[in-house]
Amino acid sequence: MKSCIYLVLFVLLLACGRPDYDNASDLKVLYEELDAEIAKSDEYENMKNERIIQLRKAYDLTSDSRQRTAIINNLITEFEAYNADSALYYVSYNLHRPDIKSISDEYTRLMIKRADIFAHAGLFSDALLIIQTIPRDSITPALLEPYYSTCCAIYQYLSEYTDEHETALEYVQHRTLYADSLRNVVSPDSFNHTVYVMAQKAREGKSQEAIDELLGRLSEYPSGTREYSILASTLAYIYKTAGYEDEYKRYLVLSAISDVRGAVKENMSFREVATVMFEDGDVERANRYLKKSIADANFYSALMRNAQSSKMLPVIDEAYTSLQNRLTGRLRLMVWVSSVLSVFLILALIFMLRQYKSLHKANEKVNHANEELSTMSMQLKEANTALEQKNNELCEYNRTKEQYAGLFMEYCSSAISALQHYQQSLRVIATQGGSRAALMKKLESSEAGDELLKNFYGKFDEAILNIYPSFVDKFNALLKPEERVILKSGEILNTELRLFALIRIGIDDSGQIAKFLRCSISTVYTYRSKMKKRAVNPSDFESEVKNIT
Repeated sequence: MKSCIYLVLFVLLLACGRPDYDNASDLKVLYEELDAEIAKSDEYENMKNERIIQLRKAYDLTSDSRQRTAIINNLITEFEAYNADSALYYVSYNLHRPDIKSISDEYTRLMIKRADIFAHAGLFSDALLIIQTIPRDSITPALLEPYYSTCCAIYQYLSEYTDEHETALEYVQHRTLYADSLRNVVSPDSFNHTVYVMAQKAREGKSQEAIDELLGRLSEYPSGTREYSILASTLAYIYKTAGYEDEYKRYLVLSAISDVRGAVKENMSFREVATVMFEDGDVERANRYLKKSIADANFYSALMRNAQSSKMLPVIDEAYTSLQNRLTGRLRLMVWVSSVLSVFLILALIFMLRQYKSLHKANEKVNHANEELSTMSMQLKEANTALEQKNNELCEYNRTKEQYAGLFMEYCSSAISALQHYQQSLRVIATQGGSRAALMKKLESSEAGDELLKNFYGKFDEAILNIYPSFVDKFNALLKPEERVILKSGEILNTELRLFALIRIGIDDSGQIAKFLRCSISTVYTYRSKMKKRAVNPSDFESEVKNIT
């Protein structure tokens, strides 16, 4: 009787445990498939670039106005999830064509598309400004669906981007209102109905209904299309809110695979997959996926995605560095153990030589052992060479830190002396019976602050050139010959070079750069945009700056 009970319990345990095993196995296969697709990223991007080239050729070969309009709209479609700057260029190009006004609703549709691209690029104020300036009477019933869906997207991104809870709730309320309006104008079988209305139903607690609808529509689109990526991402979000962790991971990875196949640069899937990998302890994959997310955001010019990914980068990077340090420690331990074993082996060989010196057979064994010892010595020499190289790199790193510390202490000492001198000058004015006007004049003077800022920039310039001695020359090499930066007499770096020196050391956020340079964010955008136009390779200019050594 007991045997039967045990058998039944064993079968039940197998039945309960098998789905988890299958889910884990399926996820592992999906992760491997994602890695394989990433390895083919260049191939997919080349295919997209070839389509773009063919569309441009077709545009040049036709003079028909409507055909040209259709071709430009196809170019916008190719670029809108690939490169925001190029997509906006073609939208503006179409808007300024005189023939566009002869096509009903086309001008308003392009303005809505422009606002949508601005929203994806993280330029929310520009997106809202365009939406608000579109005359309400120009939005025909045929344009209500893209209009409301764009408004939903803008406020969705704003709610994700803001750090203030109350402001985020206000944006969520706006998104909900536009989602309700969208629900009233879209047909039940439209794509926007599936995405926005089903997502809103999930938020209202109707997750299973939303999941069933999304699963049915997902099969209509092949992986690699933008629609598949969005539907899979939406499914992942709903599964997560419903508590289905494995399904959340599954559709998140499927969305990422589709983004790679479609050469989609404006994506959130890789940032989310990196988070999942980090939480699951796969630090190496997390680091790799997050860096791809940042690279894609930079290529697309997506400020919001870049900021979101950059928040995670220090945490994952620190964990990745810790993992590398542990592996290095194990390698050193193995080298030490190999050294000890080599010593014991040498002692054993000496003993054998003394015992069997007169025997021919022993001599053969000794010769064979000597050959093995020579091989091991060579391996040990190579290991020691590698270790010495690592030690040299560590010494160089320590030297750089010492230089930083020296520069920092020197600047702090100079700043303290300047403040003491400034305090002493105020004390002299006060003790000599100086008037209140004299004191106010001294306090209102910016001379001391300007001098401190000048010294600070000087130390910063010196530190940059200590780390990257040929930074100016290599930076100029990225520019057209006639556009290269020429420093004035006595200058180490100027404002433009400091801006891109900050980008080189990892400070890519325009807000932080603006604070450092004591200028507005718009000024930083202007510097970056103008410098890109002066570059030999504008699309990859900032990436190339980050690789300056």
